[in-house]
Amino acid sequence: MLEASTLVLSARRRNASSWTPVALLKSMLMRVPLVALLAMWLSGSACAAALDVQVEEMARRSLLDQAQQAGLLAPEVQLTLPAPRTRPACAAGWDVAVQDMRSLMRIRLVARCGDGRTPAQDYLLRATLSAEVLVAAQPVAAGTTIAEDDVQLQRRDISQIPDAVSALEPGMAARSALRAGQVLQKRLLVAAIVVKRGDAVRILASRGGVSVEASGDALDSGARQSVIRVRNAATGRVIQARVLDAGLVEPAELR
Repeated sequence: MLEASTLVLSARRRNASSWTPVALLKSMLMRVPLVALLAMWLSGSACAAALDVQVEEMARRSLLDQAQQAGLLAPEVQLTLPAPRTRPACAAGWDVAVQDMRSLMRIRLVARCGDGRTPAQDYLLRATLSAEVLVAAQPVAAGTTIAEDDVQLQRRDISQIPDAVSALEPGMAARSALRAGQVLQKRLLVAAIVVKRGDAVRILASRGGVSVEASGDALDSGARQSVIRVRNAATGRVIQARVLDAGLVEPAELR
């Protein structure tokens, strides 16, 4: 609030005859609301800024948790918040929750005040996500088992590649041809076929420390842990067998 001495000094610079006690009072009343409005605006801006920070931290933490659960290595998130706007104060504190993270282009959060009266505040954010992911170091033909030398880790923007991977399980093959520099995705990978139809296989049955082995012929192709039909070469009986490795199966009923 302006002091009276300041107002009097300003008044002296004008025509002294125009400054009556009533005029001086009106001048003071005209100035006070401007100061009050400025204080209210600053207070609202501070509340909005504090809530924006809380919302941003919640969104960032949620996205990083999701990326780490997906097995992504060293994920980093960049967020774009909506244009600043006035937000109400909440003495009871804001509770921020994520409503929808299915798309990084439209992340929805809502902030609710603990007093139960202040209107909830909706937020729509956009995000970009990068991580160290596997990319093809050289072309890989479809159906080829991916070797360690076929891939390398690189930091990439994977905002539009939700199924990118940072690690590869042993025995995975390319479902379709991969070009050099292409980001590996779960949908582009398949368990490599280790037993082909017509292959001679060993049927290993183990239980209670006792193992029995027989020879057989694969009637189907299969990857590790897949179940295929196998004909026992000695008895001619066809059984369901689980593929353990190349040329090795076990009766599926043992598990």
